Amino acid sequence: MSVIDPAIAAKLKAALAAGPSELFAVLSALFTAVPGVRTATFIATAPDKTVTHRIGTSNPVDFPVGNVDPVGDDVWNNTILGQMKPVIGDSVAGMAAFLPETDGLVAMGYGACSCFPIVIAGETRGVVALLGDAGIFTPAVLAEIDTLLPIAALTFTFQGISKLPHGISER
Repeated sequence: MSVIDPAIAAKLKAALAAGPSELFAVLSALFTAVPGVRTATFIATAPDKTVTHRIGTSNPVDFPVGNVDPVGDDVWNNTILGQMKPVIGDSVAGMAAFLPETDGLVAMGYGACSCFPIVIAGETRGVVALLGDAGIFTPAVLAEIDTLLPIAALTFTFQGISKLPHGISER
């Protein structure tokens, strides 16, 4: 028995050789294959830890790569970046507890959001953010997501992946 499906392993191997864009495509497909997950977005923490920015997504129309958000003193940043713990909102009210942009996400048809820190060498290098319908983040789904997070962490080991997009400077 193989530890990982050989077809998925082959896709990951080819994507790793090709670079981050190809890896985002494979990872997006893996995460959106989890029951109920409709969108997967990958967010990097800038080297100076003052901002985060989108570096990949399964939905570039609604969540364009390059979007930059300041790291503030709020629930999302303090939990994910400070405590290195995920935030999971399995309902609109649950999302609103940590996402100020909940109304916009609801308008797009989402009812649940989860964000998982990618911790490498003791620091949060990035985040995997998943969106879907209310009630999807059951224990079984969270366990399935947990198996994918170490693979997603590979993205954040690419040299320079956390650098801000051209023309945007750190504070």
